[in-house]
Amino acid sequence: MSFSLKAWAFIAAAAALAACQNNPPAENVVVEEAVAKPPQILPVQRWLRWQETVATMSDAQLITALETSAEPRNDNQSFYYGLLRQQTDSYQDWVKARDIFRTLAEKDQLSVGQRRLAELLERYNQSRINWYQSRRELRLEYESLEGQLVQLQAENRLLENKIEAITELEATIRTRKED
Repeated sequence: MSFSLKAWAFIAAAAALAACQNNPPAENVVVEEAVAKPPQILPVQRWLRWQETVATMSDAQLITALETSAEPRNDNQSFYYGLLRQQTDSYQDWVKARDIFRTLAEKDQLSVGQRRLAELLERYNQSRINWYQSRRELRLEYESLEGQLVQLQAENRLLENKIEAITELEATIRTRKED
């Protein structure tokens, strides 16, 4: 009997809780329709995705993209074109990319994020240009030093030959004096 009393107590408590849920009438309920809006992609996020895509291109894909690219007519095309140029191994392309990103960084109509990204890429390309120029200068200096080394080695051999000739001459003179 104790079991049935507990069961009745549980049922009464459940009914009381159900009654406590006071649902307002349907006409007073304001239901906001949840419209599934796609997340808004910021322009700088789009540019970052393009950068990621271009960075993963194979050489063949990059060449094809460059060959099929027309001259850019808007900021987005300019940015993409700059990305393609910076991805190559060409000094001239790095200069073009730097100039494109510099121009984009100065445009007030672009978002702050886009301008900052353009500034970063401009600096990146400028550092590549500086690296290339310093390597080029070092290579020219190396070639010059290599040429000087060859010249000094030739002069050294000539001096060694002269010293040997003088030593032989002295030996000959000593031999004649002794005779």
